[in-house]
Amino acid sequence: MKMTFDTPEAASLWRAVNDGVMGGRSSGGPEFADGMMVFEGVINTNGGGFSSVRADMEPGRLSAMEGLGFRVKSDGRTYKVTLKSDARYRFRPVSFQAQIPPTPAGEWAEVRVPFKALKPSLFGRQLQGFEFNPAKAEEIGIIIADGTDGPFRLEIEWITADRE
Repeated sequence: MKMTFDTPEAASLWRAVNDGVMGGRSSGGPEFADGMMVFEGVINTNGGGFSSVRADMEPGRLSAMEGLGFRVKSDGRTYKVTLKSDARYRFRPVSFQAQIPPTPAGEWAEVRVPFKALKPSLFGRQLQGFEFNPAKAEEIGIIIADGTDGPFRLEIEWITADRE
């Protein structure tokens, strides 16, 4: 599987979810240009402190895969990949998150996140007893919630799924 951002159809899959859903004041979202997704905005930790972009996936798309690869140019801040499956805790979807490996600010880099690095959480709080099942993945996302106020920018050329 390879996700690119070079068509209007690919771009239309992505949406922003920011801390405004819980009264926060952060802003951010995806923009698409030159075949890339640019995720940028401003984090405000007063009343929230996160911004994310998400896309629904057809279940089964990550079957037999063991991780995700990214080609990114970051600003040096900490970003995480999020995946959701059919796992639920008290009827709410469990988010499986792992840090995208840090890269030098302003430089393109290829990084990988193995599924075994994913940790289950709900509203940012870690949960126990859940394991990510790639065959059941139904949403992919990128989130910034690093506790630091100010602007952020992450450029993504592509996302792939692989078998290590």
